[in-house]
Amino acid sequence: MGWSLYKESLDVDAIMLSRIKDIDGKPIKSAKSIDRDKQKRKLDDEEEEGEEEKKHQSNNKRVKPNDDQVEVDVKYILPKTVNTMPAPLPERKKHIEYIAKILLKNDPKLKTPKAKAIEIEYEIAKKTTFRTYASSLRNEVYKLQHPEKFNKTQEINARNDEQELKILKKMIIPVAKLEKYGYVMKIPQSKANKSLTRECRRCGTEFELAKQMESTSCLFHHGKLRRKANTKTRQYDCCLALQDDNSKPCGMANFHVFQVDKPEEKQSLLSYQYTTELFKRKRKYPVLGIDCEMGYTTKGFELMRISAVDYFTEKTVLDTYVLPYGEVVDFNTRFSGISEINGEFVSFNQSIQELGSIMDKDTILIGHGLENDMNAMRLIHENIIDTSILYPKFDTSPTFRWSLKDLAFKYLSKNIQVGEHDSAEDSIAAIEIVKFHVKRTH
Repeated sequence: MGWSLYKESLDVDAIMLSRIKDIDGKPIKSAKSIDRDKQKRKLDDEEEEGEEEKKHQSNNKRVKPNDDQVEVDVKYILPKTVNTMPAPLPERKKHIEYIAKILLKNDPKLKTPKAKAIEIEYEIAKKTTFRTYASSLRNEVYKLQHPEKFNKTQEINARNDEQELKILKKMIIPVAKLEKYGYVMKIPQSKANKSLTRECRRCGTEFELAKQMESTSCLFHHGKLRRKANTKTRQYDCCLALQDDNSKPCGMANFHVFQVDKPEEKQSLLSYQYTTELFKRKRKYPVLGIDCEMGYTTKGFELMRISAVDYFTEKTVLDTYVLPYGEVVDFNTRFSGISEINGEFVSFNQSIQELGSIMDKDTILIGHGLENDMNAMRLIHENIIDTSILYPKFDTSPTFRWSLKDLAFKYLSKNIQVGEHDSAEDSIAAIEIVKFHVKRTH
């Protein structure tokens, strides 16, 4: 009886205690409730430790491949955003789709061709502009279509840059041979052309220089004369018209144009310079592919663009637009790809300085018919590899050379110069032709 009363009094005390609040307004717990809370916390802690141990054990286990866990390709193709705006999104999407097809053709087991194609296109898009995007993309597509030619396990690619540079130095054309092919290798005497008339480069009409900007009718063929297969007949490759055909030419312009051919006259307009004196500081790129674009002005055929591509990476390292000295008569857009002068153009002197920031007097320059580019830049340089002189071997002369388009098709099975001209594409083509012969002969 005494114990029952005592226990009952304890329970009453606990109830009363639970109703009493501390200074912060919180209920004061009884000893019994405190014990219950301690026991609950202990059980909770033990349960948490058990869960942590399970997680730890699970993380330490090697996950076995599950046939149900496979890579899933993206459902929709959406080009990644870049700041350079190299091409409209629909055009970029179309290129990605094409790349995905090539990837799938190369590897039918590839699970994510679209995702991989998006990444490949993105790497090109973020490093190019609307002027260089197309050529860089075509180059990448060609590599994907012909992986055997760009297999890094091949012996030629196993050579380091220094070893390949030694091979290229042996391919440099001697100065005497360069001179035979029209290269200016010594600064000529200055001699101006004082005639008041010039002969139109396109139609052959003689016109007054003072009236060059007066509108007229200039009829011509923009293509080159080529020998017709298995005959002695020559025809224009623009419209296939025969050389002696008296029919109306396929091209027409409103102004006559001219070129300055004699080195002495070139010197009178703008002086030549030796790269040995101009580019004395050692620069980053030992071998560059060079291509220039020119347009017709009242001063002749002037430099309007310089493109340079690194030989080893085939990346464009210079793309400079040059302000001509004369008034523009014809941008020569079909071949130059230039249609207007804008804020991107720099002075002639600045363009040469920019070229000097990536090359020096020892840099090997690779190009096709490079004497025209060197004349336009008024540079005299001795380390030249000219594909129009070297290839095909024993089948070139100062009066006959293969076109770059024909060489690219012969050695690379590649069709270039389709659509608007791109000088970077020409530089890369010349580089790839040289690499083809380095691989084959060494």
